[in-house]
Amino acid sequence: MPDRIRLDGKIAVVTGAAGVIGRATTELLAERGARIVAVDRKREDLEDAIKGLPASAEPLAVTADVSDEDEVADYVRAAVDRFGTIDVFYNNAGVEGEVRPITQYPLETFRRVLDVNVVGVAHAIEAVLPGMIARGRGHLVGLASVAGYRGFPWMISYSASKAALIAYLEALRPGLPRRGVTVTTVCPGFVRTQMCTSVPYQRPVKMIEPEEAARHLVRAVEKRPRNCIFPWSMRISLAILKYMPDRLFDRLMQWIGPKALHVEF
Repeated sequence: MPDRIRLDGKIAVVTGAAGVIGRATTELLAERGARIVAVDRKREDLEDAIKGLPASAEPLAVTADVSDEDEVADYVRAAVDRFGTIDVFYNNAGVEGEVRPITQYPLETFRRVLDVNVVGVAHAIEAVLPGMIARGRGHLVGLASVAGYRGFPWMISYSASKAALIAYLEALRPGLPRRGVTVTTVCPGFVRTQMCTSVPYQRPVKMIEPEEAARHLVRAVEKRPRNCIFPWSMRISLAILKYMPDRLFDRLMQWIGPKALHVEF
């Protein structure tokens, strides 16, 4: 396979396209020549997100809840009906859990987060993968998180969902290259989104802007690495956390929790 894929004319499906990361990524994909299928559950925000895209992107906006299997099948069908194929599926849609002490943690939140962040991705891949395999080409991109490598106690459902997503994509990956399909798992650092800015941290947390995140994500679509972790500081942090002894990690979380957040730990 070539080291870098040109996006001219490629059909890219982006879920969560009305969110700040999804919107910035959609705009950059279109700028690089991709034709866009933008998916989000908020119709008004979705229409606003695509109105500035160039005519060459031939943008198609589809309203759908990614946790609903029928709605996922509908947007995949709409994309194929419009363009005949899907070259890139980028799953950006996701929800965060609630920052609450463990004694008040609602199971309903846990179910909803898993439904969107894991089952929703599985619905979409189940819908787009047969076509990719039949054509012998395609690229799947899943937005995971460093929170999927170790369980962060103030992000219980989010950590669990991203851990499941990382394992799911990893399990899919080995059987696909000989069928022409590649898989990239994306783990960004802190991006200036509502999810990150709404966490009640006691001290300011350094965040990158959505436009910078989009540049990494589009580069991942063009180069198709196994993993895309950014920025560099997050790669270092992830390596440290991933291989940190369990007892040391537990003690670190017990120490950091009360100091990091303005909530009961």
